[in-house]
Parts: sequence; structure tokens; C-alpha cells
Amino acid sequence: MNAVVALAPRFQRAGGRDARVTTGLAITAFAVTTGLTLSVVGGLLGFAARAALPVPPGQNDVRSLYLTLAWIAVVLLVVPLVTLGGAAARLGVARRDARLATLRLLGATPREVVGLTVTETAWQGFVGALLGIVLYAALLPVCALLPFQGTTFSVAELWVGWQGLLITVVAVPLLAALSGAFSLRRVSVSPLGVARRETPKGMTWLRLVVGVVGIGTFMVVSAAAGALGAAAAGALVGALAVGFATLNAVGPWVLGLVGKVSLKRATTPARLLAARRLLDDPKAAWRVVGGLGLAGFVAGALAVLPAITAVDTSADPEGAVLMDDLVTGAMVTLVVAFLLAAVSAGIAQAASVLDRRREIALQNLAGTPVELLDAVRRRTVLVPLLFVAVGSAVAALVMFFPLFGLAVFSSPQGVVLLVAFLTGGCALVFAATETSRPLLRSVLADTVVRAD
Repeated sequence: MNAVVALAPRFQRAGGRDARVTTGLAITAFAVTTGLTLSVVGGLLGFAARAALPVPPGQNDVRSLYLTLAWIAVVLLVVPLVTLGGAAARLGVARRDARLATLRLLGATPREVVGLTVTETAWQGFVGALLGIVLYAALLPVCALLPFQGTTFSVAELWVGWQGLLITVVAVPLLAALSGAFSLRRVSVSPLGVARRETPKGMTWLRLVVGVVGIGTFMVVSAAAGALGAAAAGALVGALAVGFATLNAVGPWVLGLVGKVSLKRATTPARLLAARRLLDDPKAAWRVVGGLGLAGFVAGALAVLPAITAVDTSADPEGAVLMDDLVTGAMVTLVVAFLLAAVSAGIAQAASVLDRRREIALQNLAGTPVELLDAVRRRTVLVPLLFVAVGSAVAALVMFFPLFGLAVFSSPQGVVLLVAFLTGGCALVFAATETSRPLLRSVLADTVVRAD
């Protein structure tokens, strides 16, 4: 392990400016993940603290409902947050794999290779966790302005405590280290294949089975909720988490199918190259648009809100407050989900450009027009973007059918809300990915092609 400690700083410096940029992107992703996760957990703790207070005389006890809705919001936001945190450890994975594969071919053991990666990703996660705590502290006064249950939260209600911060400082680097080590299976098993840039084996249809089982589990639990009694709320939240998380398994497999179809129907060089990139590495494409897929699922799940809030509450002040809180909570969840998707897409797209630096530079030196490379970069995002946004929203509507049926279509506002958020989300994510355009120009301006 002494060799790992000695090599770690040299390994980081060997990547040059690209490695520093990728490290900055990873730390940013970890910081955003940590800050928003702590904010979401703080909101849950705030509702839990209010639920423990005595009920004022003459009021109905709806605190358990608020707590259940808070848990649902936590699931809908923490799953994409954890996904972003896991993806952060994989930023620049192609260039890292190439350097580690070279070390393996020179005699480094699998244990040393894993140690180097764990060291690198763990310190990125640690720095990101510290910055995320600062972000959480900055967001506390903002979150305290949100009105729920007829009043705003206090900062003390949203504070996760020093124990929560300590758990964060330990958990984030651990997640980063595990995610980074998991990404090294190809290097440990076949370093020569990585060095020769062989295409890894494709994903199997078992991913689709996992997704169907996850979604089916929630649908079954939803249909049987009436028979579960007091355990219904917990079972629904748990099944929702399982079904939602399986989107990460199905998403890359679906994008692989989209790549195959696009390749067969390609009629221009830009479409051909974009389809080839998508087919070669659908997991990388999912890292760019996966955040929008998860946000699209949230939009599909909340599209039923206008039908729920359409009831007349003029004679029920408490019911009016509940309806207002439902709208506030849904809007906050949707906005955070789509902003998170934009941040995730921008970071992943920038890292993807750096990962493909050698490929892009060689194409440029071979005479490929800059406009073509830019068009390929744009199409590699646009095609998966549209499929993922619509597909995830449809998956949410199917998944929640046992609970809400066709209620989303009974109110025109629900359909308008869904279309508006998907359109705005696609535009926001696409704009975020366009921020990598200057980075592509800088890569093309460098005529020196690195060996790694």
C-alpha cells in the first residue's frame, strides 16, 4: 500500500490539465449532491419534528400525511442525487482506465490499481462533502422561507445536527470510493483490452427484466395498499424507491437500443457518428441524460396534482392549506429535480469531451470539419434526451396507474403541466450541455495528441 500512496499524487499529475478539470467537475458534483441531500433530509426532519408535537384543539391530525409526502419527496430527490454522486466518481473513467491499464501491463497488481482509484475518488468525495456542507449551510435560510402547514420552518427545524454532518463526511467519500472501485472491473480483468480500446460486451435484456420487476413491485403494492393497513405508507414508499432506482438499470439498455436503430437509419455523417458513439458506450450517454430521465419520472408522477387539488376547499380551511402545501411541495420537488438534471448533464458532458480528447483530436488532424464534430456532440445528446424524457414520464404514469388511474388525463392542467415541465427540462438540460462547446474548441485547438 506504500506504493499506492507514493503513486497517487504522481498519477493525478500525469493527467495534466484535463485531469485537473475532471477533478474539479467531480468535486463540484459531490458538493451539489451533498448540499442538496442534506437540505432534503433536513426538510424531512423538520416535518418529523412537527409530527411529534401535540395536536392543537379543534384541528384534525394530518401530520402523518405530511410525513408520508415528505418521504415520497425524499425518494424522488435522493435517488437522482445518489445517482449523481455515483456518476461523479466515474467522470474521466476512460482516461483513468487507460492509464491504469498501462500500469497493469507494466506489472502493477489489481490491488494497487484499485488502491490508486479508491484514493483518488475518496479524496474527491471528501473535499466535495466539505464544500457540500458549506452549500447546505447557505441553503438553510432559503429553505426556511418555504411555507408549510400555515407557517415557515425555522433554521433549527431543518438542521441535521453535527451527527448528520459527521455521517456525511464519512459516507460521501465511501460512496465515491466504492463507485470508483466498481468502475475498474475491466482494468482488473482485461488491461490489454482496455489499452487496445476494445469495445466492452453489450448489456443484456436482464436489465429490462430488473426494470419490469421493480415497476411491477410498486404496482402490486399499490393495488394491495388497502389490505396492508398501517404498513401501507411504508410499503408504498419502499416500493417506490425500488421501482424508481431500477430506471438506472434500464436506461443504458434502452439507449443502446436507440443507438442500434439510429445506426441503421443514419443518412448523414453526423447521424452515423452520433449513433456509433451512443452504441459504443450507452452508459456514458445515460450519465449525461440520466438526470433528466429521473426528473421526467418525477414530472410524470406529479402530473396528477391538478386533478387532486381541483376539489372545492372553500368550506374547509385545513383542506385549503393542505392543497396549497401539495402544490408548493410539488413545485419545489420538480424545480430541484430539473436543476439537478441540468447540473448533472453539464458536468457529465464536459467530462465526456475530455474523455474523448484523443479521439476528437485525431479526427480533427485527419481533416474532419469542426462543424461536423460539433454536430455529432449535439446529436449525441439530443436523441437520447428526447427518448429519455418521454419514456421516463410514461413509465411514471404506468407505475402510478393502480393509485391514480387516468386521473392525470381528467384534468387538462395535468397534461399541460407535464408537457411544460418536460419541454422546459429538455431545454434546460440541452443548454447545460452546450456549455461544453468552448471546451470542445479548446480540445480542437490543441494539436498535440497525448498517448493516453
